[in-house]
Amino acid sequence: MRKKLTDTHSVVHSTTQKSTRVALVLALAILLLALVTASVWAATRGAALRNNLLAALQASLTATPTKTPQPETPEPQLVPVQLSMTALTSTPVGVGSPRPATAPPPTAQVDTSEAKMPPELVAISRRYGIDPARRFVVVDVATQTMIIWDPGHPVRELPVSTGDESRGYRTHAWYGLIGRYVGTFQAFGVYADEGWYLFEDGGSILIHGAPYLVENGVKVYEDMDALGKYPASRGCIRLSPEDARWFAQWNPKGVPLAIVPRPSG
Repeated sequence: MRKKLTDTHSVVHSTTQKSTRVALVLALAILLLALVTASVWAATRGAALRNNLLAALQASLTATPTKTPQPETPEPQLVPVQLSMTALTSTPVGVGSPRPATAPPPTAQVDTSEAKMPPELVAISRRYGIDPARRFVVVDVATQTMIIWDPGHPVRELPVSTGDESRGYRTHAWYGLIGRYVGTFQAFGVYADEGWYLFEDGGSILIHGAPYLVENGVKVYEDMDALGKYPASRGCIRLSPEDARWFAQWNPKGVPLAIVPRPSG
C-alpha cells in the first residue's frame, strides 16, 4: 500500500513539472512574438516617418519660391484748378510764373558814386538816406514810372499804373523794404502774377503784373493802355506782364522802395 502511494505521488510530481515547462515555453514564445511584433512595427513606423520627412524636405527644396508682397505706391493724380473769384489770397492758380531765382551778384569794381545817377534819384536817395551803393526802387506817381537803380547797371525805367483817385483809390506816399513774394493771386474777380508785398492800406498793396481773366485757357489782360499814362488800379502798382517777370527775376525782396506822390497843387 505504501509503495502504491509513492508511485502515485511520483506520477503527479512528473505531471506538474511537465505542465510548468509547457507554460514556461508558451510564455517565452509569447514574449518572443511580442518582441518581434514590436520590432517590426517600430521599423515600419520609423521608415514611414523617414519617408515623410524626406518628402517634405524634397518638396521644400523643389517648391517654386514666392516674393513677399509689397504695398503698392499710388500714382500721383493731377487735380484740376477751380478758378473761383475770392478775396486777395496767395493761392496759386497754375498760370503764374515760378518763384524767382536769386539775383546774380553784382559785377566787380562797381562804381557806387552818384555821378551816374539821374538828378531825381540823387535827390530821393539823399532825402530818404538811401546808400547809393545799394539797389533801390522809386515809384513816381506823377509820371507813372518805376525807376530802378542797380549799381554798375544802367538805370531802368518801367511804365506803371497806380491807384485811380477818380474812383476813390490812391497809392499813398511810402518808404520801406519790398516784402515777400506773393506770386499769382486773385482779387476783385481777376488774377495777377508776380506779386510782391509792400504794406497795408485798407488791404494789401502790392507790386504785380497787369490783371487778367482766363478765357479758354488764355490770359486776357485788362487796362494795358493805362501803363505809364494814367492811374487805373485800386492802390497797387501794376506792371506789364513782361516787366513783372523781369522784376521777379531781379529779385527785389528786401530792396528799399520809395513811392513819391504827386506834387501838391
